[in-house]
Amino acid sequence: MPRIPHSVATDLLSILTTLSARWPVPPVHQLHIPRLKDPCDEHGAKFCAIELADGSFGLSYIQLGNTLRELLAAHAPGGGLPLAQADPLALAARLGDGNPVQRAVALAAANALTDSVWRRVGYEPPAAGNSLGDVVLGPHDHLGMIGFFPPLVQRVTEAGGQLSVVEMDADMVVRQRKRFPQLHIGVDRALLADCNTVVGTSTMLLNDTLDDMLAAAPRAERFAVIGPSAGVWPDPLFSRGVTLMGGTRVTDGAALAAAMAAGESWGHATRKFAIDRAHWPGWATLAGPC
Repeated sequence: MPRIPHSVATDLLSILTTLSARWPVPPVHQLHIPRLKDPCDEHGAKFCAIELADGSFGLSYIQLGNTLRELLAAHAPGGGLPLAQADPLALAARLGDGNPVQRAVALAAANALTDSVWRRVGYEPPAAGNSLGDVVLGPHDHLGMIGFFPPLVQRVTEAGGQLSVVEMDADMVVRQRKRFPQLHIGVDRALLADCNTVVGTSTMLLNDTLDDMLAAAPRAERFAVIGPSAGVWPDPLFSRGVTLMGGTRVTDGAALAAAMAAGESWGHATRKFAIDRAHWPGWATLAGPC
């Protein structure tokens, strides 16, 4: 599929801006940042959340580079209501050109704005059937994984298929090669060239690598973008060749906020969903005329 000249962020912001004319944008109520129980362990706090005044939520990954530490420095917990009353549409606008912290906040805002309209129109995205975003594997499949999911290695092995992993962190590649010596893992996108199925993390929306990854997998018949950060209108992804978006929707905002404040797991306050391109009506149809 030819590369689209404009970015995912630009296309997404266009949708959000258009919808704001029909659905007034609720201000930010609070930015929720996970508490680090152990200051030396950043792996226990992977996502932040933006909560809007209407109760909508959006999640975003915060472990790219020094994002977590910089986010904590800029919006320390206990400092009132960080970003309270801010315009989430203005925050979302930095997804394409902001620094890592601004991009993380921007994606959370874009997800919250999407959730807000979904709630207003009564849309419930279909529940996900498995952790691969509903992708079912067979013995003839060659799965390309963008971002490493260790629990899925056994799943692929059991299916009898092949697995290739593209990881952005060279240190991670070294560690996982020692742990899984039989695994094809590296930083070279060419590892995706022969894959007929690709599953990548929603981090691609943060570092703007989705177009490049799609181009690197010309034989992919199925291309899924999954993860808690994948809660946006899926149209910009589907138009580029993504076939499924699997995200996480907050179902109990109070429970999620409490868990993040305590530095605890918040999975019980959410549910996973999977939106298939073949069954997606399109944002304009779903939201109605603006």
